[in-house]
Amino acid sequence: MTSKKRSVRFIVNPFAGHQSKSRIPSLILDTFDKEKFDFDLVETKYSGHAHELTLQAKKDKLDAVVAVGGDGTVNEIASALIYSDTALGIIPGGSGNGLAMHLGIGRNALKAIRKLEEFKCKSIDTAAVNERIYVNMAGIGLDGLVAYKTRQSARRGFSTYLKGALSEALKYKNQTYRIEIDGKLLEGKFLSINVANGSMFGYNFKIAADADTSDGLVDALMIHDAHKMDYFGNAWRFWAGRIHKSKFASLNKVSKIKVTSYEDNFIHIDGEGYPHKAGDLEFEVMGQSLKVIC
Repeated sequence: MTSKKRSVRFIVNPFAGHQSKSRIPSLILDTFDKEKFDFDLVETKYSGHAHELTLQAKKDKLDAVVAVGGDGTVNEIASALIYSDTALGIIPGGSGNGLAMHLGIGRNALKAIRKLEEFKCKSIDTAAVNERIYVNMAGIGLDGLVAYKTRQSARRGFSTYLKGALSEALKYKNQTYRIEIDGKLLEGKFLSINVANGSMFGYNFKIAADADTSDGLVDALMIHDAHKMDYFGNAWRFWAGRIHKSKFASLNKVSKIKVTSYEDNFIHIDGEGYPHKAGDLEFEVMGQSLKVIC
């Protein structure tokens, strides 16, 4: 690596998103500015590989590591870059691309490459749930179940997600949670509880339209127990960024929140769904902890 050029590693998740993203590596190799940057491009081979490759890039003091994939790939890379001088870049190659959308990077790969070449960086907040780092969104309940089912599916994309969400919503039974927030206790049944650093899951499906990744707070959106027809009748509010205005939703900006589930359930962390045993989930913000190109 020469001293005059910035050093960049592109990490490509070949399993993320749609097949259309398979053109992105050649697009990078053909168009990324070789006069300003020294770079390499590596494909991941297994879950966790992106994290390992990023740790090595950080050790080698590269200027940036670029995630070519979806929010799951971004999570693996970002979690290895917390409180470091190596910046995170994103070329959207997943299905939802929630963080890329929130940061204004968008869904177009070539435009994202052009933004990377400008190399304008800022520091953003990250968050953690039970000390597991996330950058965009985490939560429990129906959204966790849908994310888990989607993760098991061989197909990705908006239609797969929407069909899965509708199918699970029709049969999902709301669960009881105990919530500690701003020194207050709340207990009741909820459809879902999402703790957002960014504003959306992806597909412009907004959980917290006013979320700010630089304010040192997360937006906790709680969907209370209601009739299923109320949920379906208010679904448009997610795309309009107004779900917090519905009568069965409440939104709080917090630095910490603790959620206790009394039954086994499912959680989601940056788009990936996992089973969760009954117990505590402690969410906390880590202010200005990640350097990003956006």
